[in-house]
Amino acid sequence: MSGASTAAALTSLLNSLHTHLQTQTQLLPTLHAQLGLPPSALEEDLKALQQQLVESVELQIEKRRKEVESWMERCDEIENQCVRYTKALGGNIKATGTNIGELRKEQALPKRYEMISEYQEKLRQVYHTKLEQLNTLTNRLNALARTLGPDYFAHDILEPALCPGESVVDAGANRDVTPERFLKLEKELVRGKAEVNKRLHQLSATFIQIDWLYTELGIVPPALDDLPSSPIFGARSSVIQPAGSSSTASSSNDPFLSSTPTPASRTSSSTFLFKDDIAAVPEYEYQQTFARFVAKVEEVDPENLPENPTIPIGLETVDPTLGLLSWAASLSTSLEDTKRQREAHIQAMYDQLEGLWRRLGVPDADMDLFVDNHRGSTEETVREYEDELERMLELKRERMGTFVESAREEIIKLWDDLMVGEEERADFAPFADDEFTEELLTIHEDEIRRLKEERRAKAPLLSSVKKYFEICNEEKELAAAASDQSRLTGRGPRDPGRLLREEKMRKRVSKEKPRLEQELLVSIPAWEDEAGRPFLVHGESFLQILLEAVSANDQENRRKPPRAGL
Repeated sequence: MSGASTAAALTSLLNSLHTHLQTQTQLLPTLHAQLGLPPSALEEDLKALQQQLVESVELQIEKRRKEVESWMERCDEIENQCVRYTKALGGNIKATGTNIGELRKEQALPKRYEMISEYQEKLRQVYHTKLEQLNTLTNRLNALARTLGPDYFAHDILEPALCPGESVVDAGANRDVTPERFLKLEKELVRGKAEVNKRLHQLSATFIQIDWLYTELGIVPPALDDLPSSPIFGARSSVIQPAGSSSTASSSNDPFLSSTPTPASRTSSSTFLFKDDIAAVPEYEYQQTFARFVAKVEEVDPENLPENPTIPIGLETVDPTLGLLSWAASLSTSLEDTKRQREAHIQAMYDQLEGLWRRLGVPDADMDLFVDNHRGSTEETVREYEDELERMLELKRERMGTFVESAREEIIKLWDDLMVGEEERADFAPFADDEFTEELLTIHEDEIRRLKEERRAKAPLLSSVKKYFEICNEEKELAAAASDQSRLTGRGPRDPGRLLREEKMRKRVSKEKPRLEQELLVSIPAWEDEAGRPFLVHGESFLQILLEAVSANDQENRRKPPRAGL
């Protein structure tokens, strides 16, 4: 209703009331006269009539005011709900196509309430749709957390977050379903999926390594048929459990069999993993996972394998949990330790065998053939080395004299390398002992180790000393050549390049000899100070020999006449 029509209506009402009151109040004096009422009664009736009129108008006004307040409260209540949904939805509110500010412009409260109610219903539907989507996303993250571990995602990622301003104790509090929240969770989902894929490839690499280690160790990996149909609760499984399967080694593979009195090698046995009657619940499942992986990989044709599969072959339905990864890594480490231990044991036996073989004069070709025929780190290889070592030790006991003589030949070679003098050699009395016993051989082997260590410690000096002696011999050859006049007169066998070779040798001697003398005059005293004993060459102090040679050279140089022009 417009303002003009409202004013006209009020004017019409007042005019109507004025006419009616005027008509009716004119009857009062007559009625009062008939009733014999005093003049004051008329005034009182008029006042009462005025009071009733005022109260009636105010009552009507108050009624309408209360109706307005009631509608305002209802509008405010539903507007508050809309505001809460708006905060919860954030940017997703655009899907509703309007906003609360526009609806507040409606002046008619019932109409405004109706419009806001419709708007609130739209918000509610959008909110619950987004909440359902958010719960689905959160459930997927929780599923990933069960695989990746409880600490991979932050706690606020795995639980629905309250909208700002909502009370924690309010069961109906709105959750945060803003685009920012969705974006955050989606990023975490992508990160989690990438981590799962990374761990699957890591697990695949570990399983491949385990399968290779089984092959290297000669252990039969667990097959699906080997595993029990159901795990036995409360029992622990053994990681490596031997089980016999005989296979006799061929005598033709042993190059030393014909020269040894021992029989052919013992029967060998394969090694199986996990006895059928032992399994623990998680480990049993891990064993099945590994067995399925191996079976799947063996089924696939290598030519049909994709270059970079998103999910590794054989792990399409596997969750790479921390427990599974830990079990696989632990098993791989255990097998690698076993491999290292066996290799160290084989190397130690080989080191013993090499010395025994050489003492017995076994050809290098036969040694290489034995090594080639017994490669790897299987139990059978270990037993073959143990058998061969046992045979060689038996031969050692039978042919002790041969071993002692071989040791003495090695000692002589070491003495020659060290330029040991005759008196020093005679100091090793066991060298002349002719009672060939195990103790005598041990003494000789100890002496060999000592001489080898001394050769190692003296190696740089020995090299320089030998070079110095070579230079001195060349110097003597030059002196002898200088006294041979036939090289200048042309008598004797003709050698066109002789003079050129002598000139080159003379230059080398003049350059290298002073350099070596200076180096040795520094390094030999340093070695003697550190070792606490003289550096002997053929039983004489090399430092004394060197000093005498340097002194003789100085005297010779002083006796030479100066060159012309100097």
